[in-house]
Amino acid sequence: MSYAQKLDDVAALLDHLDGLEPPMGSGGAPLEIALSLIEEDPGQPRRSFDQAALEELAGSIRERGLLQPIGVSDKQKNGKHRIVFGARRFRAANIAGLTTIKAIIQPGQAGDDPYDQMVENIQRADLSATEIAAFIEMQLKTGEKQKDIARRLAKSKGFVAMHASVGQMPKVLPDKLSTSPLRAVYELYQLWKRDAARVEKFCARHESFTRPQAEAFIEEASAKSNDSDKADLSTDWGSRPEHLAPQPVEEASNKNARGLHTGEIAPTAPRKSSSEVVVRVRHEQRGGGRLVLGRVSKRGSHFALVVFDERDDEADVLLSELALIEMRMEASLP
Repeated sequence: MSYAQKLDDVAALLDHLDGLEPPMGSGGAPLEIALSLIEEDPGQPRRSFDQAALEELAGSIRERGLLQPIGVSDKQKNGKHRIVFGARRFRAANIAGLTTIKAIIQPGQAGDDPYDQMVENIQRADLSATEIAAFIEMQLKTGEKQKDIARRLAKSKGFVAMHASVGQMPKVLPDKLSTSPLRAVYELYQLWKRDAARVEKFCARHESFTRPQAEAFIEEASAKSNDSDKADLSTDWGSRPEHLAPQPVEEASNKNARGLHTGEIAPTAPRKSSSEVVVRVRHEQRGGGRLVLGRVSKRGSHFALVVFDERDDEADVLLSELALIEMRMEASLP
């Protein structure tokens, strides 16, 4: 075979290889897959998408391209890939007018495990408290235990318990989750169990509220409730027969003895309030939050633990991404 013939054979082989579809997901490398060959997971935990945010992301994709690929399953029986993570990017790519999208094949994943997208979305802070609560309620209805849900979500039992309580709340409280943090709503729910009318009036007066505002209201409501209890007790004493009512006596040197002899209720010592340092920070994407003091991030010295107002659960965030906006002393009860 001549040298020229060998070159022709190599060229033909290369032409043939160019026409072959590259191996899907080989080595986890992102591939360009037609948007028409991708479908969203019907079990997607995220139920609402901010249209303005999608338009903004679509504009970024037009200008800079898609910086992070989506994850999809192997082809289904209908010949389409199902999204494992990245539904928001997929929708934005459609808005941006793309015909293909960068995607990484997730071998063996067909989107059948409901935790796949849930964990990914929680880590990205892409889900509302209502959506997380709906997912947890659905898992509980299947007979799954809260502790098992917490383990699979890599979240605390408290995180799961708070979201699980949403389905038991009166409508006035879950309605506030779109504007107020879950922790604040949850603490109001605890007060609602004792004083429903007072909580419902508070919610009617406030379209939204922060956790410190809710805590201040709860403390004030609890103090009023205690005063009311004392007044009721005093009324009870006054309505007793004269021979059972406490009789005035001369001032005794021993005040404790005086209380015992007269039947008076010794005043309880007021609870001493203490103060704690509150450090408020802001993240460009996640908004305002509160720096967790006294504990360090497991991800290293360049990270901090922050409880964001909209999420109300702890997140590890790069210090370089945070802006310090406020530092104050805040009264707290022991």
